[in-house]
Amino acid sequence: MREVRIEGVKIQPSPHKKYNFDYEQGDMKTVFRRGQWRNWNDAIKWLQENGERDNELTPGETIALVEDLRSLAESKAPFTMDPMEAFKLAHKNRAQNNRRFAQEHEQALSMARGQKVSR
Repeated sequence: MREVRIEGVKIQPSPHKKYNFDYEQGDMKTVFRRGQWRNWNDAIKWLQENGERDNELTPGETIALVEDLRSLAESKAPFTMDPMEAFKLAHKNRAQNNRRFAQEHEQALSMARGQKVSR
């Protein structure tokens, strides 16, 4: 299968990969260990280019992280260097948009699996 981009994330579709629906605090820590980010967009760019290939992140976790960090950037949330604070901010922000997030994320994961998505 050829590479696709979902939420800007490079994905090599495969039925053998895990596509976890969400990420945990440890996954946010992984992102912050990978670089010295100055803003949300720095972390987003890294995730889009490298997250799927990272041995500690699944494609689904990468997509969810990009979605949440992008939402923080769009809402102009103040950037933090603390991964636990970033996790809390991301989930607080997501809770405000939870229904839309869940639907869009499930569609993105279906696309990553190579399944057709009904809109």
